[in-house]
Amino acid sequence: MTQDAQETQASRSAPRKTGRGAPPGMGLVAAIAVISGAVCWFGLASGRANPSPHAAPNVSDLTEVTEDEIAGALSTMSLSNAAVVQFREAKDGGCPRPLAWVSVVSPPGEAGSRIRLISGTYFSPVFEVSATPVRIALPFPAPYDTGHGVLSAIAVGGGATISLIPSWRVSAQNGRTTHAVAWHPTKNCGARNG
Repeated sequence: MTQDAQETQASRSAPRKTGRGAPPGMGLVAAIAVISGAVCWFGLASGRANPSPHAAPNVSDLTEVTEDEIAGALSTMSLSNAAVVQFREAKDGGCPRPLAWVSVVSPPGEAGSRIRLISGTYFSPVFEVSATPVRIALPFPAPYDTGHGVLSAIAVGGGATISLIPSWRVSAQNGRTTHAVAWHPTKNCGARNG
């Protein structure tokens, strides 16, 4: 076989180069994928991506009233003078009893209604629910340190959305419905109330 024949046969068996390389920007896409993977791995390994310890289906988080919101919060409640003192002042050098916030609003396109919330042994006043959110303070429904409990709602004449994280939708009914809630107890008054 001549040298020309050998070169021709070698060129036929060698892989063909088409002149096409990787599409433009593929290097950037690969770099972003590697960086994103590293960030996700770091978040999972450090526990930062882990959900709340109370996270479970159909459980919502309550938001705590801060120290500078206590006066406004108490104005939404129906309490005896002795009970007001528990939420306003520290007892025996401890912390005042903590309160939680919720807001209620009527769902879009629905007529207004009325609602009453029950948190532990506390029954809220009846509130008018409309398209304008109403902020309501409640005592936590179970001892604060437990970090979980149940709220109840009695809705009359229509539905309501109660702002928790995630929100709780109370359908139009004339009965009582309950929803599991959770919160994150803190040991320090300053951190807990503001």
